Amino acid sequence: MAINPKAVAIDPKAPAKDVASGARLLVDVEFDRRRQLYALAQGLFLGLRDGFPAEPNTGSLVRVNANGTFTVVLEPLDRPTSREFIGNTAYVANLAGEIWKIENVGTHPFGVPK
Repeated sequence: MAINPKAVAIDPKAPAKDVASGARLLVDVEFDRRRQLYALAQGLFLGLRDGFPAEPNTGSLVRVNANGTFTVVLEPLDRPTSREFIGNTAYVANLAGEIWKIENVGTHPFGVPK
């Protein structure tokens, strides 16, 4: 069975709209302060059934591009589960409960000019 993970915009007054696709096992999709969309991809999924986590150290933090693709911001990450932006810093939690600080991630003026 082919798997095609994607980020989808949902508006109760309109049909769902695909925003981006191509990252592996998306687990957290959010905007930064400048409305740039980011996602965590937990990584390569080889589990025996739904609900298994991804393989260790195959995850990534990705940015959604205007053309519907993803750009990898940082990899490899070990099974990331959630992310929060504070200014231009991303704090990423993983399945083991670790929290990583990733600086200069957000879009300008909060992060590095693109």
